[in-house]
Amino acid sequence: MTQLPIAVHIGSEAPEQWEELEERQRRNNGDLGRHLSEKRRPSVASPDLDWPAMGFEPRWVGLDTADCSAALQPSIFSGQGADEFNRFRQGAEGRGEVALVISPIGEPQDGSRNTDNIFGPPVDSVLIGRTQTSVAGQRIGQGARIRVVDKVGDADRELALRVLNWNPTPTWRSLSLIGTTLESVHGQEQHAPEGTLLPILETELGEPVVAVWLSRDGVERRYIVPVEVPWKLLLSWLLEKAMPEFVPDTLRRARRVMAFDEYLMTRSERDARSALTALDADYAARRRQLETQLKVAESAAAATREGLLYGTGQQLVAAVTSVFEYAGVDVINLDEELGGTKNADLLCAHGGTSLLVEVKAATGSAPERAYQDLVRHMREWTTLPGATPIRGGVLVISHDLRAIPHERNASPYTRPEFLNNIFGNELEMSNGCPLSSQEWNSGDSRAPRIPVGRVA
Repeated sequence: MTQLPIAVHIGSEAPEQWEELEERQRRNNGDLGRHLSEKRRPSVASPDLDWPAMGFEPRWVGLDTADCSAALQPSIFSGQGADEFNRFRQGAEGRGEVALVISPIGEPQDGSRNTDNIFGPPVDSVLIGRTQTSVAGQRIGQGARIRVVDKVGDADRELALRVLNWNPTPTWRSLSLIGTTLESVHGQEQHAPEGTLLPILETELGEPVVAVWLSRDGVERRYIVPVEVPWKLLLSWLLEKAMPEFVPDTLRRARRVMAFDEYLMTRSERDARSALTALDADYAARRRQLETQLKVAESAAAATREGLLYGTGQQLVAAVTSVFEYAGVDVINLDEELGGTKNADLLCAHGGTSLLVEVKAATGSAPERAYQDLVRHMREWTTLPGATPIRGGVLVISHDLRAIPHERNASPYTRPEFLNNIFGNELEMSNGCPLSSQEWNSGDSRAPRIPVGRVA
């Protein structure tokens, strides 16, 4: 069966008109006036978009749009697409269909910005016709963590995943719905925003960065996406996911029913489609399960990792304690047990052997005094009432905190005189952290034994 192209309204002049304007700009830029000189072709009018190959018939500004099935980057300005958008919307409403709209937000890198906000960062906006409403987008700094919103529909989730997995990462903007304040001789007239803005992708703070605006009358479903997202991605999603879910009659009119109309499928087609649907559902459920497991694992590891890599004082002691306990070592916090910093930080026991553990942090090089503190604590330990017999001590050092972990010195101590003094006193040093089970259970009575452990 021959498939028909699906008509879509585009709020822009045709590529041929842009080529003519661009040629005039090259030849007579100074004589065109500021408006025409600064006018830039939108990406939706790029000559690289092969509309027939993608299954669409573009209806540019100046063409009738009453039978269109979607609107791409529509305009609210008279003579620039407002009339065409209104006819598109009226046509969808008359057929009892959803008016699908895609509105990119932001300025492309080569675009021109005529206004700037002197009171804060740039704010982009999408004006919504027939209302005193707009969607504002305030730019978010690079590196923001973006996630798919829970409990969105199949088509919306697919859009979220395609945008999230697209490379390079677009400029994210925090989206919000705002109304309008009109000034007149009678004073200010406040207009509250209309409709509902539902997030599809959001930041960790719950800020929408990709969202769908639903009109109050239920006719319009408008997707707000970053301007950097390519139209080929959006158009393939529109044809494959959005239209089958929201305007399936469009596909029937375009004779694409074999792929979407279950009543006209053969048994083999229905079985294959059912299997594919089940596979997608299983994948989505499995992905959500793994995402939950990852969040739990990250949450459990975050405090220990942060403490080991950048912690000082009790934060570092707590992180070292958690590592020892995870390895099956019994740990007593001596500051809590003795009621203050009267000796080492920890008393650790494993396999019948006990050791004192001194935990130190340094923004720069490992202090030699930390070693001397541990030696002193070991000598004083036997004078404490009811002190547990110990075999030796362990010094755990977290140093070079100003540097990133992979650039920190692997050896806490390197000064030859200091090292010779240690070995001259018949004290053994080890770069292992912590003691292995063989060292804990060796039964070697030589004393004192002071391994030096390096954190990360």
